Amino acid sequence: MITDLTEQFDALMQSLRDLRTLLLQHKPQHWLALTDAEKGSAASSLNILCDLLTDVWYRDGQDGRETRSRHGLVMINNQISEQIKLCNVRKDAFRAVVQKTQKALETSQFNEHLGALGTRHSALRESLHFSGLSRLHLKQCYRHIPVLEAAPLKVGFSWYTNGRSIRRLSVDEAEQKLLALGEDKAHIQIQLNKLHTLPATQAIAQVQTLAPVVRANLVYPDSHSRKRQAMNVALPLMIPGEQLPEFNQIATEPPQERTRQRRSDQRVSDEAFLPSIRVHLYHAD
Repeated sequence: MITDLTEQFDALMQSLRDLRTLLLQHKPQHWLALTDAEKGSAASSLNILCDLLTDVWYRDGQDGRETRSRHGLVMINNQISEQIKLCNVRKDAFRAVVQKTQKALETSQFNEHLGALGTRHSALRESLHFSGLSRLHLKQCYRHIPVLEAAPLKVGFSWYTNGRSIRRLSVDEAEQKLLALGEDKAHIQIQLNKLHTLPATQAIAQVQTLAPVVRANLVYPDSHSRKRQAMNVALPLMIPGEQLPEFNQIATEPPQERTRQRRSDQRVSDEAFLPSIRVHLYHAD
């Protein structure tokens, strides 16, 4: 099983390395959103693009839940397109063997083997314009490189900063989640008492605020099977063809303020009713 883990990781890294080589050879027409620091550096936008696509490690001090992302556009030929698809297949294969290995090993054993993987391919790791890369970042390993089957006429980028994941819970389910955090803790007991004031049949919502993402709104020619498409993009869009479509430019970082007005029909309250488990009440009809 450990051999499978290593072999699948090596196959993934080889496919990413081959993609990097193709991009540097063909120098495709592209646009990449750059930070001020990158604009002032000696690295070309193509090298920065290749670094983004091949970087599967944590940076020093990086939050474990955070992934590095960047939007952009890259015009690709058939050879590059097929290589990207191979990379995505190998990402899925690596993910499958990681999940299988996690189930079979103790956490400490799995982390030990994952740490060993992180030190492999030192030449590629050390070529990136980052420092302190050693631990493997599984989310960055797994995420697909977005490749389109047809070229859009226009791409509109925008930051989506108001996303929330809302899951309906019962009072009993909320109680079990609180109890799992420790009934003896004072702040949990306070929240249990609050919860017990609700009718057993009342529906409540567990809310997760989602990290800001860049959304790409694509407009296709009338002859295309679909006129419009919207998708979140963590990596530059790979587009068949040679000429960049019309596009807008937005900042590399999300705006600090809300970008949309709050919906008047929003059903879930803003204030958490049970903060420890992110439970909110539904507004009364």
